[in-house]
Amino acid sequence: AFRTATGRTPEKVMEEVHRALRGTRGAAVAIARLEPDGRLLFCGIGNITAALVTTANRTTLMSHPGIVGHQMRQLRTYEAQLPAAGVLVMHSDGLSERWSAADLAGLLHHPPAVLATGLLRQAGTRRDDASVVIARSPR
Repeated sequence: AFRTATGRTPEKVMEEVHRALRGTRGAAVAIARLEPDGRLLFCGIGNITAALVTTANRTTLMSHPGIVGHQMRQLRTYEAQLPAAGVLVMHSDGLSERWSAADLAGLLHHPPAVLATGLLRQAGTRRDDASVVIARSPR
């Protein structure tokens, strides 16, 4: 559903994914669009974590309560600026939210796959499935 969506904003894509997931168990979903100038557009529903991370800071992005495919009360696309030396981190609830920017500071210059592996090792709960997405600014 995500790959075939035609919406131009994360909010519109989320609406399409919501329609496609009707009749299923539903899901927690985060959709981000990273523009070439570093501008980030984000829409999240459910128990999903998203944060902008630099060596010194972690800024959490807003995800609204709900289950995509069942009930979504509020959809909103938020806009932020991805710091030039920072990354976008999105992960499922299979990882604890108890990690900090300092936990990733030494890994920020590595490829996204290395960052994701480090975060899984640091914050993975081992009681649930886990997914991590790391994105850098294309600048």
